[in-house]
Amino acid sequence: MLSPFLRRSRSVAAVLGLSAVLPLCGAVSAQARDAHACDRIGIEYTADRGQHWLSGGSIAQEAPATRIDVRLKGQPAEGCQYAISLASYSTEGPDWKSSGTQEFLGWDTTVLTRDLARTALEVTVFARECFGQIDLYSGDRKYDGKDAPVPHYPDSQIGDHLIAHWNGGTACAPTPPTDTPPPVPTTTTPATPPPAATTPPPAGTPTPSETPGTVPPAPTPSETPAGGTPSPSASTTPPAATTPDEPPTSSTVPGTLAETGSDSTTTLVTALAATVLVAIGVGLFVFTRRRRQSIAN
Repeated sequence: MLSPFLRRSRSVAAVLGLSAVLPLCGAVSAQARDAHACDRIGIEYTADRGQHWLSGGSIAQEAPATRIDVRLKGQPAEGCQYAISLASYSTEGPDWKSSGTQEFLGWDTTVLTRDLARTALEVTVFARECFGQIDLYSGDRKYDGKDAPVPHYPDSQIGDHLIAHWNGGTACAPTPPTDTPPPVPTTTTPATPPPAATTPPPAGTPTPSETPGTVPPAPTPSETPAGGTPSPSASTTPPAATTPDEPPTSSTVPGTLAETGSDSTTTLVTALAATVLVAIGVGLFVFTRRRRQSIAN
Protein backbone atom coordinates (compact mmCIF):
# COMPACT_ATOMS: atom_id res chain seq x y z
CA MET A 1 0.00 0.00 0.00
CA LEU A 2 1.26 3.51 -0.87
CA SER A 3 2.55 5.46 2.15
CA PRO A 4 1.12 8.97 2.84
CA PHE A 5 4.62 10.50 2.51
CA LEU A 6 5.10 9.19 -1.02
CA ARG A 7 1.61 10.31 -2.07
CA ARG A 8 2.23 13.82 -0.78
CA SER A 9 5.70 14.02 -2.41
CA ARG A 10 4.34 12.95 -5.78
CA SER A 11 1.53 15.52 -5.66
CA VAL A 12 3.81 18.38 -4.56
CA ALA A 13 6.36 17.68 -7.33
CA ALA A 14 3.71 17.56 -10.03
CA VAL A 15 2.06 20.80 -8.87
CA LEU A 16 5.38 22.67 -8.62
CA GLY A 17 6.48 21.53 -12.06
CA LEU A 18 3.25 22.59 -13.77
CA SER A 19 3.11 25.93 -11.90
CA ALA A 20 6.63 26.78 -13.13
CA VAL A 21 6.18 25.68 -16.75
CA LEU A 22 2.82 27.29 -17.52
CA PRO A 23 3.82 30.91 -16.65
CA LEU A 24 6.98 30.52 -18.74
CA CYS A 25 4.96 29.63 -21.80
CA GLY A 26 2.79 32.71 -21.34
CA ALA A 27 5.81 34.98 -20.79
CA VAL A 28 7.57 33.80 -23.94
CA SER A 29 4.50 34.35 -26.09
CA ALA A 30 3.89 37.80 -24.54
CA GLN A 31 7.49 38.90 -25.19
CA ALA A 32 7.24 37.73 -28.78
CA ARG A 33 4.05 39.74 -29.32
CA ASP A 34 5.54 42.89 -27.74
CA ALA A 35 8.77 42.64 -29.74
CA HIS A 36 6.83 42.33 -32.96
CA ALA A 37 4.55 45.27 -32.09
CA CYS A 38 7.30 47.83 -31.36
CA ASP A 39 7.83 48.97 -34.93
CA ARG A 40 8.76 52.43 -36.19
CA ILE A 41 6.09 55.07 -35.65
CA GLY A 42 5.54 58.54 -37.10
CA ILE A 43 6.70 61.64 -35.20
CA GLU A 44 5.59 65.27 -35.49
CA TYR A 45 7.07 68.41 -33.96
CA THR A 46 6.23 72.11 -33.57
CA ALA A 47 8.56 75.02 -32.80
CA ASP A 48 5.76 77.64 -32.47
CA ARG A 49 3.70 76.15 -29.60
CA GLY A 50 1.34 74.13 -31.80
CA GLN A 51 0.55 76.57 -34.61
CA HIS A 52 2.23 74.37 -37.20
CA TRP A 53 2.99 70.64 -36.82
CA LEU A 54 5.68 69.29 -39.15
CA SER A 55 7.17 65.86 -39.88
CA GLY A 56 10.83 66.76 -40.49
CA GLY A 57 13.38 68.90 -42.27
CA SER A 58 14.91 72.30 -41.59
CA ILE A 59 13.27 74.58 -38.99
CA ALA A 60 12.89 77.86 -40.87
CA GLN A 61 12.77 80.60 -38.25
CA GLU A 62 15.12 83.41 -37.26
CA ALA A 63 15.15 82.80 -33.50
CA PRO A 64 16.84 79.65 -32.17
CA ALA A 65 14.43 76.72 -31.80
CA THR A 66 15.25 76.16 -28.13
CA ARG A 67 11.81 74.67 -27.28
CA ILE A 68 10.22 71.99 -29.45
CA ASP A 69 7.01 70.05 -28.71
CA VAL A 70 6.91 66.49 -30.06
CA ARG A 71 4.12 63.92 -30.41
CA LEU A 72 3.60 60.43 -31.78
CA LYS A 73 1.39 59.86 -34.81
CA GLY A 74 -0.98 57.04 -34.00
CA GLN A 75 -1.20 54.87 -30.89
CA PRO A 76 1.83 52.68 -30.08
CA ALA A 77 1.57 49.21 -28.59
CA GLU A 78 1.53 48.72 -24.85
CA GLY A 79 5.03 48.66 -23.36
CA CYS A 80 6.78 50.30 -26.34
CA GLN A 81 9.05 53.31 -25.74
CA TYR A 82 10.31 55.98 -28.16
CA ALA A 83 13.27 58.13 -27.05
CA ILE A 84 13.57 61.70 -28.46
CA SER A 85 16.43 64.17 -27.82
CA LEU A 86 17.17 67.85 -28.51
CA ALA A 87 20.81 69.05 -28.58
CA SER A 88 22.37 72.54 -28.87
CA TYR A 89 25.74 73.35 -30.50
CA SER A 90 27.85 76.40 -31.28
CA THR A 91 29.03 76.69 -34.90
CA GLU A 92 31.26 78.83 -37.10
CA GLY A 93 28.58 79.75 -39.65
CA PRO A 94 24.82 80.33 -40.04
CA ASP A 95 24.02 77.13 -41.98
CA TRP A 96 24.97 73.44 -42.07
CA LYS A 97 27.43 73.88 -44.93
CA SER A 98 29.36 76.63 -43.12
CA SER A 99 28.93 75.23 -39.60
CA GLY A 100 32.60 74.22 -39.40
CA THR A 101 33.83 73.00 -36.02
CA GLN A 102 30.93 72.58 -33.58
CA GLU A 103 30.94 72.58 -29.78
CA PHE A 104 28.36 70.73 -27.67
CA LEU A 105 26.49 73.09 -25.30
CA GLY A 106 23.74 70.91 -23.75
CA TRP A 107 20.72 68.73 -24.43
CA ASP A 108 17.31 67.50 -23.25
CA THR A 109 15.83 64.02 -23.73
CA THR A 110 12.48 62.31 -23.12
CA VAL A 111 10.67 59.01 -23.74
CA LEU A 112 7.28 58.89 -25.47
CA THR A 113 4.93 56.01 -24.69
CA ARG A 114 1.30 55.06 -25.09
CA ASP A 115 0.44 57.00 -21.92
CA LEU A 116 2.76 59.95 -22.72
CA ALA A 117 2.37 60.54 -26.47
CA ARG A 118 3.19 64.28 -26.37
CA THR A 119 5.71 66.38 -24.45
CA ALA A 120 8.18 69.27 -24.83
CA LEU A 121 11.97 69.42 -25.08
CA GLU A 122 13.85 72.61 -24.18
CA VAL A 123 17.49 73.79 -24.38
CA THR A 124 16.94 77.48 -23.68
CA VAL A 125 19.67 77.56 -21.03
CA PHE A 126 22.09 76.16 -23.64
CA ALA A 127 21.20 78.63 -26.41
CA ARG A 128 24.08 80.12 -28.40
CA GLU A 129 24.22 83.93 -28.71
CA CYS A 130 26.20 83.76 -31.97
CA PHE A 131 26.14 81.12 -34.73
CA GLY A 132 24.52 77.90 -33.55
CA GLN A 133 22.81 74.63 -34.47
CA ILE A 134 19.97 72.68 -32.77
CA ASP A 135 19.23 69.04 -33.66
CA LEU A 136 16.05 67.07 -32.90
CA TYR A 137 16.65 63.34 -33.27
CA SER A 138 15.41 59.93 -32.12
CA GLY A 139 17.28 58.05 -29.41
CA ASP A 140 18.92 59.04 -26.14
CA ARG A 141 22.55 59.04 -27.28
CA LYS A 142 24.49 62.20 -26.47
CA TYR A 143 26.57 63.52 -29.40
CA ASP A 144 28.90 65.56 -27.22
CA GLY A 145 32.32 64.40 -28.43
CA LYS A 146 32.59 61.86 -25.57
CA ASP A 147 29.66 59.46 -25.83
CA ALA A 148 29.46 60.06 -29.59
CA PRO A 149 31.11 62.49 -32.08
CA VAL A 150 29.63 65.97 -32.49
CA PRO A 151 28.14 66.81 -35.91
CA HIS A 152 30.61 68.11 -38.50
CA TYR A 153 29.89 69.03 -42.12
CA PRO A 154 29.55 67.14 -44.43
CA ASP A 155 29.11 64.03 -42.23
CA SER A 156 26.09 63.95 -39.93
CA GLN A 157 27.00 61.55 -37.12
CA ILE A 158 23.33 61.35 -36.12
CA GLY A 159 22.55 59.83 -39.52
CA ASP A 160 18.98 58.79 -40.29
CA HIS A 161 17.94 59.38 -36.66
CA LEU A 162 17.81 63.14 -37.35
CA ILE A 163 14.20 64.42 -37.34
CA ALA A 164 14.72 68.19 -37.75
CA HIS A 165 17.45 70.82 -37.31
CA TRP A 166 17.90 74.59 -36.94
CA ASN A 167 20.89 76.67 -38.07
CA GLY A 168 21.31 80.42 -37.77
CA GLY A 169 22.48 83.26 -35.58
CA THR A 170 24.90 86.11 -36.15
CA ALA A 171 28.65 86.43 -35.89
CA CYS A 172 30.06 87.20 -32.47
CA ALA A 173 31.72 90.59 -32.01
CA PRO A 174 35.51 90.37 -32.04
CA THR A 175 37.14 90.52 -28.63
CA PRO A 176 39.34 93.66 -28.26
CA PRO A 177 42.97 93.05 -27.25
CA THR A 178 43.70 93.53 -23.58
CA ASP A 179 47.25 94.95 -23.93
CA THR A 180 48.47 97.49 -26.53
CA PRO A 181 51.91 96.57 -27.89
CA PRO A 182 54.58 99.34 -27.70
CA PRO A 183 55.37 101.27 -30.89
CA VAL A 184 58.15 99.87 -33.04
CA PRO A 185 60.96 102.42 -33.75
CA THR A 186 61.52 103.18 -37.39
CA THR A 187 64.94 103.37 -39.04
CA THR A 188 65.97 105.71 -41.87
CA THR A 189 67.36 104.02 -44.95
CA PRO A 190 70.12 106.03 -46.66
CA ALA A 191 69.47 107.11 -50.21
CA THR A 192 70.95 104.89 -52.90
CA PRO A 193 73.37 106.76 -55.22
CA PRO A 194 72.46 106.80 -58.90
CA PRO A 195 74.18 104.19 -61.10
CA ALA A 196 77.39 105.23 -62.85
CA ALA A 197 77.19 106.04 -66.55
CA THR A 198 78.27 103.21 -68.82
CA THR A 199 80.64 103.73 -71.71
CA PRO A 200 79.11 102.66 -75.04
CA PRO A 201 81.05 99.91 -76.84
CA PRO A 202 83.25 100.89 -79.81
CA ALA A 203 81.66 101.10 -83.19
CA GLY A 204 81.48 97.81 -85.05
CA THR A 205 81.20 95.57 -81.91
CA PRO A 206 78.25 93.16 -82.33
CA THR A 207 75.65 92.98 -79.55
CA PRO A 208 74.82 89.62 -77.84
CA SER A 209 71.71 89.25 -80.00
CA GLU A 210 73.80 89.79 -83.16
CA THR A 211 76.61 87.37 -82.24
CA PRO A 212 77.08 84.98 -85.17
CA GLY A 213 76.49 81.26 -84.57
CA THR A 214 73.71 81.79 -82.03
CA VAL A 215 70.35 80.12 -82.90
CA PRO A 216 67.22 80.91 -80.84
CA PRO A 217 65.58 77.83 -79.24
CA ALA A 218 62.69 76.28 -81.14
CA PRO A 219 59.26 76.35 -79.46
CA THR A 220 58.08 73.12 -77.85
CA PRO A 221 55.06 71.27 -79.32
CA SER A 222 52.96 72.13 -76.26
CA GLU A 223 53.64 75.85 -76.76
CA THR A 224 53.10 76.17 -80.50
CA PRO A 225 51.09 73.39 -82.20
CA ALA A 226 50.30 73.18 -85.86
CA GLY A 227 48.41 76.28 -86.97
CA GLY A 228 50.36 78.67 -84.70
CA THR A 229 47.80 78.84 -81.81
CA PRO A 230 48.82 77.55 -78.33
CA SER A 231 46.48 74.81 -77.05
CA PRO A 232 45.55 74.49 -73.36
CA SER A 233 46.72 71.37 -71.58
CA ALA A 234 44.07 68.71 -70.99
CA SER A 235 42.86 68.43 -67.37
CA THR A 236 43.09 64.98 -65.81
CA THR A 237 41.41 65.90 -62.46
CA PRO A 238 37.99 64.19 -62.05
CA PRO A 239 35.02 66.40 -61.09
CA ALA A 240 34.41 66.68 -57.35
CA ALA A 241 31.45 64.83 -55.89
CA THR A 242 28.54 67.03 -54.88
CA THR A 243 27.71 67.27 -51.17
CA PRO A 244 24.13 68.02 -50.04
CA ASP A 245 23.72 71.34 -48.26
CA GLU A 246 21.27 69.83 -45.75
CA PRO A 247 21.54 66.53 -43.83
CA PRO A 248 18.84 63.89 -44.45
CA THR A 249 15.96 63.77 -41.96
CA SER A 250 13.45 61.10 -40.95
CA SER A 251 9.78 61.44 -39.96
CA THR A 252 9.67 58.14 -38.00
CA VAL A 253 11.30 56.91 -34.80
CA PRO A 254 12.21 53.33 -33.81
CA GLY A 255 10.67 51.84 -30.69
CA THR A 256 12.11 49.68 -27.93
CA LEU A 257 10.59 47.32 -25.39
CA ALA A 258 10.12 48.43 -21.80
CA GLU A 259 11.95 46.45 -19.13
CA THR A 260 9.80 43.56 -17.87
CA GLY A 261 12.09 42.35 -15.08
CA SER A 262 13.12 39.10 -16.78
CA ASP A 263 15.82 38.06 -19.19
CA SER A 264 16.83 35.01 -21.20
CA THR A 265 19.18 33.69 -18.50
CA THR A 266 16.52 33.79 -15.78
CA THR A 267 14.00 32.14 -18.10
CA LEU A 268 16.42 29.32 -18.92
CA VAL A 269 17.24 28.62 -15.26
CA THR A 270 13.58 28.59 -14.29
CA ALA A 271 12.73 26.25 -17.16
CA LEU A 272 15.45 23.80 -16.12
CA ALA A 273 14.21 23.86 -12.53
CA ALA A 274 10.66 23.17 -13.68
CA THR A 275 11.87 20.27 -15.82
CA VAL A 276 13.64 18.72 -12.84
CA LEU A 277 10.51 19.00 -10.69
CA VAL A 278 8.37 17.36 -13.36
CA ALA A 279 10.92 14.55 -13.71
CA ILE A 280 10.87 13.97 -9.94
CA GLY A 281 7.08 13.77 -9.98
CA VAL A 282 7.08 11.29 -12.86
CA GLY A 283 9.71 9.18 -11.12
CA LEU A 284 7.72 9.05 -7.92
CA PHE A 285 4.62 8.08 -9.87
CA VAL A 286 6.40 5.18 -11.63
CA PHE A 287 7.99 4.02 -8.37
CA THR A 288 4.71 3.95 -6.47
CA ARG A 289 2.93 2.16 -9.32
CA ARG A 290 5.52 -0.61 -9.45
CA ARG A 291 5.38 -0.97 -5.68
CA ARG A 292 1.60 -1.40 -5.75
CA GLN A 293 1.96 -4.06 -8.46
CA SER A 294 4.57 -5.95 -6.42
CA ILE A 295 2.36 -5.84 -3.31
CA ALA A 296 -0.64 -7.07 -5.30
CA ASN A 297 1.33 -10.04 -6.67
